[in-house]
Amino acid sequence: MSTIDLTWSDKFSTDIVSIDRQHQQLLFLSQNLLNALSNDGASLAEKQAAFQDLANHLLAHFAYEERVMRNIGYPNFEQHIVEHNDIRAEIKEMIDDVMHGDSVDDWKGLVSMVQVWVLRHIVASDIPIRGFIQRTDDEGWGD
Repeated sequence: MSTIDLTWSDKFSTDIVSIDRQHQQLLFLSQNLLNALSNDGASLAEKQAAFQDLANHLLAHFAYEERVMRNIGYPNFEQHIVEHNDIRAEIKEMIDDVMHGDSVDDWKGLVSMVQVWVLRHIVASDIPIRGFIQRTDDEGWGD
């Protein structure tokens, strides 16, 4: 199964330490899931547990991130919530398939989803928060 390395890099930083730490944990949990899915010896229960850990942290992270964005007056807040809600719906569907089924037919689909959720969302949607913070700091809002 082809996967990418999900290790933290400063290029993923939002300049909000608490969010960056959560992103680091999400990358770690994503890599754990990908490792479990790639391990032919891993049981279904181990794979399900790795997925559940990731899903729980991701959902908690979204709630936290939304509070932060609301508090800083992030201008793309509403669009960000739409993206989070889309991912929440995908997670719910995967939880139904992964956690309540006897087996998972398409683990490769789950791997692709994880890679999209974590990397694309951080890079495309979360990193722009850094630009907003830097701009507002330059304008004296961060003083």
